[in-house]
Amino acid sequence: MAPIEQFMSVAIQGLVGILLFILLINFSILLVNLCTFMRLRVPQETTADGEEPLISVLIPARNEEANIEACIRSLLKQQYQQLEILVLDDQSSDQTAAIVQRLMAGLALHQANRLRLLQGTALPQGWIGKNFACHQLARQAQGEYILFTDADTIHQPNMVKAVIGQMQRLKVQLLTAQPQQILGGLGEQLVIPLLNFTIMTMLPVALIYLRREPSLATGNGQMLCFQRSAYQAIGGHASVKGCVLEDVLLARSIKAAGYRMAYADAMELIRCHMYHSMAEVWSGFSKNLFAFYNYSLPFALGALLLNLLLFVAPPFILAASLLLAASPLLNVLALLPTLLPIVMRMLLALRFNRQARGRALLLSLLHALSIMLECLILLNSIRWYYRKSGTTWKGRYYPA
Repeated sequence: MAPIEQFMSVAIQGLVGILLFILLINFSILLVNLCTFMRLRVPQETTADGEEPLISVLIPARNEEANIEACIRSLLKQQYQQLEILVLDDQSSDQTAAIVQRLMAGLALHQANRLRLLQGTALPQGWIGKNFACHQLARQAQGEYILFTDADTIHQPNMVKAVIGQMQRLKVQLLTAQPQQILGGLGEQLVIPLLNFTIMTMLPVALIYLRREPSLATGNGQMLCFQRSAYQAIGGHASVKGCVLEDVLLARSIKAAGYRMAYADAMELIRCHMYHSMAEVWSGFSKNLFAFYNYSLPFALGALLLNLLLFVAPPFILAASLLLAASPLLNVLALLPTLLPIVMRMLLALRFNRQARGRALLLSLLHALSIMLECLILLNSIRWYYRKSGTTWKGRYYPA
């Protein structure tokens, strides 16, 4: 072997070895998370109705006529007496408000005060629409606990009881959770599971509850339940009024203020159909992804390069190694980082997919394609930001 070829072979082996080391760390974090990720469960001990704290379930809704009825009906079935449900119609141009009014008119007498509809006011400058809607809802809520959820979620009848029971048992001021994601087309199935993949392979979720560092925090706006006093103490949604990742920032603020939080698996109690097409996935992720990296171009591009090296390069290196009849060591070194991400994706599918598990396992083989799509969305998110033309979301324009 010529010296230059020998040098290239050693360099590639070294690179693949580094990638394998990083992936083994990710794999170890995933295994620990799979064993320690707490499930959101209904407490066995029961509380008398008069002793239950009042909880306000708050739903910001803008053009949600396709989702809002199923969401509200599931909340009206909650097996929890001290409950109010507030829906804010955020200047919808569809039948969202009319659907809520129809549901209110059809309530039985004993539930007549359980559901209220609020009309949102004009969006002030500097606010993200959802954040301002949540801010208005919180100001009208009466509960000792305030639970924010999205209009595209569906809740099991014991969800509220499970949330309050978990918060009281753990003595936390914020509980956030991961619902089951309903996935439709191929684009949704390839990209949306990466949200869970990223968290479960990079963040030791048990430390969210055990440690107080704000960096060990995450939030999911599909289910955020605050003790009201803690929410007010950190400034509520007004403190993150212009931020698209308000759920994560609120969770970090809770920890920074000395409060405690927990992150739970709510897949048996909450379902969410976040996006309904690849076009919505593309727009929704493009709105959020660069913000995930705090709009830092070096950080975002570094993460993009690392993702390509970790999850996309190994299959190509393996194919080239086999075609060029490289050394057995290089073949093995390239095979392991090719298989590990697929195995991680499969383990997540087995743990978290309640439906179409076989399809999810099969699509795990296309993990490299999922990462390439995510990288393209990140580049588009960066393009939107630096183009200075901003983002359009749910009929509103937000300048960059």
